Amino acid sequence: MTIGVVIAAFRLGHLALAVVSAPTDDPFGPVSQDPDSVRDTACKLVEASSVCEPPPPPPTFDPPNINASGGGAAGSLLGGLLWLLLIAAVVAVVIVAVRYFADRAGSGRSSADGDDDVDPDDDALLGTVIIDRSREPKGWRGEAEEHRGAGRYRDALRCRYRALVGDLARRGLLDEIPGRTTGEERRQLRVSAPNALPFFREAADLFDAAWYGHADVGAADDDRFQHLDREVLAHATMMLHRIPRSFESAQVVDEAWPR
Repeated sequence: MTIGVVIAAFRLGHLALAVVSAPTDDPFGPVSQDPDSVRDTACKLVEASSVCEPPPPPPTFDPPNINASGGGAAGSLLGGLLWLLLIAAVVAVVIVAVRYFADRAGSGRSSADGDDDVDPDDDALLGTVIIDRSREPKGWRGEAEEHRGAGRYRDALRCRYRALVGDLARRGLLDEIPGRTTGEERRQLRVSAPNALPFFREAADLFDAAWYGHADVGAADDDRFQHLDREVLAHATMMLHRIPRSFESAQVVDEAWPR
């Protein structure tokens, strides 16, 4: 900008001020000139000057909100972890529930079968063995053959089971006690002769189904029982250290056994 332009602008501004401040008919009334228009006109005369139109301020640097973005990322990560923990907890609850009900079902089957009871008779391996001397196994097997010849296979199966229990008692492996269930006998045999237990279990199942379940029994069932009888005795090792003790009342024995 030259000195002449500045002087001209100064004079024009002075002239505009004089015009604005000139007296009117009403010295206290409004004037017709607009001060803003006068100022704009004065600035146009010195348009090259940066006084009237200063350049815009330089842009300010606005750093990114690191805390906010970091907080958002951390929040997303925390939310994901919470979801994973929730899913893991649900899966764990489902697994525990499944195992619980499976154990309950298995416990029910074991109670019904009696094989998994680890607390057998106190006399399972030591002391004495109770034997029913009112009738020997040979006599029971003879009666079984008579029933088979007459077509009474259910009665034949009953006699064969009593003969099998008697044989095991005489080997010191099983107490021949009237009124015992097949489950109680399985529990004791599980300790005294575990190798014979699978065959005895199947034989006891045949007896229970025929006698208590009123299942139809035929010659094939009787043949199957005789085969299991031989397998049980083949896998049942005698325990000679157990002292035989006879059951006291033959009448109680006879009444307690199923007919």
